[in-house]
Amino acid sequence: MGSADLPAGRMSPRGSVLWALIPLFTLGLGTMFVLAWAAHRLRSRPLGVSAVIALIMTAVALPLSGAPNDSGRGAASTVLITLLIGGGLTATFMVRRRLIGSATIGPVPVRPGAADPAIGAALERRQRRTEARRILDRDPALARELRIGRPDLPRQFDDGHLIDINHVPLAILATLPGFTPELAEQVARARDEHHGFAFVQELEVYANLPGALADELAERLIFLR
Repeated sequence: MGSADLPAGRMSPRGSVLWALIPLFTLGLGTMFVLAWAAHRLRSRPLGVSAVIALIMTAVALPLSGAPNDSGRGAASTVLITLLIGGGLTATFMVRRRLIGSATIGPVPVRPGAADPAIGAALERRQRRTEARRILDRDPALARELRIGRPDLPRQFDDGHLIDINHVPLAILATLPGFTPELAEQVARARDEHHGFAFVQELEVYANLPGALADELAERLIFLR
């Protein structure tokens, strides 16, 4: 599938890998830019803070690298650049899946009139989720008005069973596949402590959500602020 077929603002899998490797290609100097861009696209405060930290580290490392005769300053510069590269790669590869459009997964070929109704319903939900995510990317205010991801509120728009993890009540969290009441309470506590999540990997870090379960739920979750 070509890049023209992707939802607006999303990357192809190949493009996301190249983007994630920018900290390495630029020897850490591009780390602040990729983190700032990801923070903007994903509306993530932690990524925004990371971008600022990377900016400060870059501003400190560059003057130090200009002193080749001072071994202490040169060593400090090397450490900062190594941290920029390593930290940048860790962050970009953690969030790259959030930047890949769900449309990159091709539709399941189904012959008209011969499909199981359950397959047709699942494909319809997937299509509705893709359309709802397009709205979210282009017009978050409209997404809120349509109550995308809020099955707990009266609404008319069908979003394909998306869940706004930052705003649904505890009772809705408990209905997610693989969730127990205890896990739902754990996620709700972490959500309150960190003022919401920005991407699915934060559920693993802050709420101790198992990685396999986070991957399974990634297509269902959105993160409105």
